[in-house]
Amino acid sequence: MKQKAREGNAINNLVGKVAGLSIKSSTDLFQDPAISLRGRKPLVVIDGVPDQTADIWKINSDDIESINVLKGSTASALYGSIGRNGAIMITTKRGGKQQLSVELNSSTMFQPSFIRIPEVQTTYGSGNNGKYAYVDGSGGGIEGAGWIWGPKLDQPSAGTPSGFWETPQYNSPVDPVTGVRQPLPWISRGKDNVENFFQTGLMSTNSLSVTSGGEKGSFRAAASHIYQKGIVPNTSLNNSSFSVAGNYSLSPKLKADARLSYNRQYTDNFPETGYGPTNYLYNLVLWTGADVDVRDLRNYWAEGREGEQQRHYNQSWYNNPYFQAYEFQRGYYKDNTFGSVTFDYELSPSFSAIYRTGVNLYGLTRSTKEPKSYVGYSNKSRGNYDVSNQHYFDIVSDLIVQYERDLGKDFALKVQAGGSNNYQDLKSNHLATDGLTIPGFYNIGNSANPVQGSNSIENQKKNSVYGVVDLEAFGAFYLSVTGRNDWVSTLPVSNNSFFYPSVAGSLVVSDLVTMPSVISYLKLRSSWSRVSEGRMGVYPYSHIAAYENGVKWNGAPSLYYGSSNLNPDLKPETSDTWEAGIELNLMRNRLGFDLTYYQSRDYNNITNIPVSLTSGFAYRLENGNVYQRKGVELIARATPVQRNGLRWDITANASQYRRYLKEIFGGAEELNRLKVGDRTDKIFAWVYEKSPDGSIIYNSNGYPKSDPFSRFVGYDEPDWTYGVENAVSYKNVSLKFLFDGRLGGKIYSTTNQKMWWGGSHPGTVNHFRDEANNGEATFVGEGVIVTGGEVRYDGQGRVVEDTRQFAPNTKAVSYINYMINTSNGHNHNYHYYDETFLKLREVTLTYQLPASLLQKTPLQAASVSLVGRNLLLWSKLPNVDPDTGADNLQTPATRSMGINVDLKF
Repeated sequence: MKQKAREGNAINNLVGKVAGLSIKSSTDLFQDPAISLRGRKPLVVIDGVPDQTADIWKINSDDIESINVLKGSTASALYGSIGRNGAIMITTKRGGKQQLSVELNSSTMFQPSFIRIPEVQTTYGSGNNGKYAYVDGSGGGIEGAGWIWGPKLDQPSAGTPSGFWETPQYNSPVDPVTGVRQPLPWISRGKDNVENFFQTGLMSTNSLSVTSGGEKGSFRAAASHIYQKGIVPNTSLNNSSFSVAGNYSLSPKLKADARLSYNRQYTDNFPETGYGPTNYLYNLVLWTGADVDVRDLRNYWAEGREGEQQRHYNQSWYNNPYFQAYEFQRGYYKDNTFGSVTFDYELSPSFSAIYRTGVNLYGLTRSTKEPKSYVGYSNKSRGNYDVSNQHYFDIVSDLIVQYERDLGKDFALKVQAGGSNNYQDLKSNHLATDGLTIPGFYNIGNSANPVQGSNSIENQKKNSVYGVVDLEAFGAFYLSVTGRNDWVSTLPVSNNSFFYPSVAGSLVVSDLVTMPSVISYLKLRSSWSRVSEGRMGVYPYSHIAAYENGVKWNGAPSLYYGSSNLNPDLKPETSDTWEAGIELNLMRNRLGFDLTYYQSRDYNNITNIPVSLTSGFAYRLENGNVYQRKGVELIARATPVQRNGLRWDITANASQYRRYLKEIFGGAEELNRLKVGDRTDKIFAWVYEKSPDGSIIYNSNGYPKSDPFSRFVGYDEPDWTYGVENAVSYKNVSLKFLFDGRLGGKIYSTTNQKMWWGGSHPGTVNHFRDEANNGEATFVGEGVIVTGGEVRYDGQGRVVEDTRQFAPNTKAVSYINYMINTSNGHNHNYHYYDETFLKLREVTLTYQLPASLLQKTPLQAASVSLVGRNLLLWSKLPNVDPDTGADNLQTPATRSMGINVDLKF
């Protein structure tokens, strides 16, 4: 698989290319994308061995031969319950039949600009209600508590030295005699704070491989290194990989294939994500006004208090972003070792045995260095250091006996029977200081108070037997029947064994009957499968009745049962799935379509049933609630041009996924506001009450009245997810470009909500704000007030009786107070925005050097490519990239551009 336009991990390169596979890539460095296959997270399989750690960073793109996505029953038949949700099959490269060959691939990509970045207003500065004057950095009083609702910037004043209105600020000079801070001009120094803080990102990828092959086998050794420089200062990621792989015929009947890889991911610091003080945009976009130039904050220690007190305009609520980047450091050091060995022995021309073992292990150390004076929600740190370690071991072994034979002229049979054993072990521990005796000395032994710590051990084992029967008839009909039984150590003993079958069939109609000349190929297919979950919950022991640690008394811990009464007869969650599809090629295979419809019934779902507290529990765990998943996937292929060396191929895909509630435990009417038949991605939000004609109802104080019930505001899942890939080639030049996106769906935007709330949104610049700064209450919310009557609701929030009379709202309030109270949410669907977007995801322009130019060089082949990713974005969502599927104050989305060189010796 030659991937020219690189991402930090190989899975991101599949975005927009596989129908039914949704990959929502994070804009933040070293964050896993949200991967969903038909609504569920799939298994990752490397060279036939499941990787249950799902570490998508440890495989280098240059080591990948191919990636296939298994969507139906095949994954569960091959890999058991862990393949219940499908699988992403990664096959790595081996050597070929050729003699010694050396390949060097180098790629350098820059992130020089943003495709979406928050746009903040620069008309008003820090403060509240139009007032600001720095006192001591506490944020209290006239410092405005950290809001960006302060005085207007760049206002002329004839009575000051600067010609602008002046006030004391955090960087004011201090009179050496009086100790009083001198006023400085209140001007917009920080109009470009976001752009000025972030730096140009870089990703450099270099790999070298050596392959050799002969009559009996082949060999490949490879080394690679990826360096990513984040757009946040002092953040980076290194990713190094080494691998050896080969296959060899040990005898005419015995073949061996093996691979061993080592990968190290390491960084001394990568950005914290999510809303809160650890997020850089929390300071830059939401709580730093344009009166502050972020470049002035590079000197982040208070003079004379280096190592103890950060220098910032607010020392109670927020962190200097440079102090945060260089002093609050999150380390990540992970060593992955994984490999597999397969022996294939031919007992007879029709009979063979295969033995395969795969090992996956890692050691992970994570650390956090929290400097003294670091602020987390008004809590000023005394300095802290914590370190956690994980050690994981996973081994899976399969023994498979295979029989394959032609049964006459028109029939063929293939039978497989096998057994599998899987063992997993995870050990972890965590240690943390309680304050640091010596600031800046990050060592557990430097804890000012007794060290805090914990440790845990998890292990589980699964044994399986399975069988597969494949039948081919007349070269056109194919039938596959599978059966598998698992025994899982962490399930209740009475239900730790379960059997699940599948059946799949296909018919190549065009090979059976004569079709019209326009039809080149026609295939019908269908399948059904049943598969159960091999564990209950994420934590393997979460549904086993056991005591938990309680409070300590004189050093002795107490024990208690949890809040849920655990049913010892719980059954594992189970899914029945069927699908049907048609594949049609037309016009000598120049035009093709592949359409699939699937439907799943998920039952035995484990649910918490409320019980009387007099029982000693709050809930009882039961098997209940039934869900249905269904969807459609369409792939279209076309070759519009194929003439005189010019070829243009188009591949488009589109998919839709839905999940419905079909049954509720005990026949209840409602489950979390959902009724039977409802889509489970319904979004309910706390909103303002409305009149029958849809007008917002206001209280007598001029502020909207809260609805006593949460209300439906949209659906989370998009209507369609799609991608369109074009490949154009002419002689030695090729061009590939990919568009993808989503249609419909809603995404909640924390960034936009907080910008309206805090006063940094451009929409807050208006005359109402000026009047509020002058102490005037002039803003009147559009809506009505209740002048008489009342309304009654039933338990579901439906209006039973409404005798209210209404009149227009005329109560004027402060615009600033109104925005702080409402975040202007009712004018923006309570900040659930349309997720629709279109992105130019990938562009690759490649020139393959002609063989005639390489004849007198040691090169066998060479190519140079200009590459780009995430180049353009069209969307309705302001300020953030909807590609992530969620916005909890995300890093600005960047475009990547660079060059790739591939040399083969």
